[in-house]
Amino acid sequence: MGYPKLPVTMLDGESVFLDLPTFVHHASLQLCCATNNYATLYITPDGLVLVNTFEDTFGDVWGEGVWRELGKNASDISRIVVALASFNGEKMFSACTGFFIRWNGSTTILTSASLVRDHCDESKIVENLTIKVLLPNKLVRKGNIEHYSLHYNVALVSVEDCRVIRPAKIQLDCIGISRVAAAGRCFRSGTIMATSGRLVSWSGRLDCKFILRSTCKISKAGIGGPLFNMRGEVIGMNFYSEKIGTPFLLWNEIGNILAYFKEKSDAGEVAKDSGSSFWKMDGDSTVRLNRWPVPMPCWRDPDDPSWSYPDDWITDAPRDEPNIEIPPGEEFRYGYIRGTRYRNLVKECWVPLTKKW
Repeated sequence: MGYPKLPVTMLDGESVFLDLPTFVHHASLQLCCATNNYATLYITPDGLVLVNTFEDTFGDVWGEGVWRELGKNASDISRIVVALASFNGEKMFSACTGFFIRWNGSTTILTSASLVRDHCDESKIVENLTIKVLLPNKLVRKGNIEHYSLHYNVALVSVEDCRVIRPAKIQLDCIGISRVAAAGRCFRSGTIMATSGRLVSWSGRLDCKFILRSTCKISKAGIGGPLFNMRGEVIGMNFYSEKIGTPFLLWNEIGNILAYFKEKSDAGEVAKDSGSSFWKMDGDSTVRLNRWPVPMPCWRDPDDPSWSYPDDWITDAPRDEPNIEIPPGEEFRYGYIRGTRYRNLVKECWVPLTKKW
């Protein structure tokens, strides 16, 4: 039986959870006030690390690693990637990445609906949140939610007083792509980062049947950011998983969602959904709203292995599984297909020979 966790609102407005032993043993706390079942505390952690925050970086910062490999395409990517944050009063509610696209004759920001999704009831959004957008030039502008789909975790945000000359370049499919990169930007620091990986055929444990995955390792800050090829062309939008790679929607599916948003816009309506009524793409037989879990920030002991997930999807087989001879030049990896864990003999990006254990 696990220990209960205490919801705590940090001074910067972000919510974290502490289990009781951590709360009592590792932190010096001064209680300031308690509202809406959340305690606001001054916290001086003793030997703990704060994980799953909106400011966790990943991969390479600007000018390093992947950015250098992208060459002149790096500037094109950096100019379209923004950071967004939603605020309930003065307190930050959520944050993520987004990027400029051309839609319905104008330039707008494509991002994740997690920016406004209610943490307590994922079938709803939190009304009357203030949206702020950190632009590539470090200016902050007010944003407005124009359309959203909680089912597919996609939202469009317009920005006041902002002119973008070059929105994202798009590649409609992933044929012939072996290597990809994911980008994100932190709201408070403005740090832009990118990491590279490759496409894999695992579907993972998210509900959405259209999700694909890459081996790019991003943080929570990268949710809503672009997945692009090494020519700087966007092929999809990223979400987040703690365990199995990075899930994303291909542009083919995003294009269908944007077409639905346009229909609503042309009719003078706002595209939005709820737990009881939501639009679905052709071929989607889901009867319930897709889940898109996002881990809450929390303090953790860096020496506690219970929260550190092994990268068993890119490393050798666990010791309790039989040894199998791997042909030269090939490798075994791990993933989930329709919720079942598989061991994959990877020959090519999209052609794994799969063995179930």
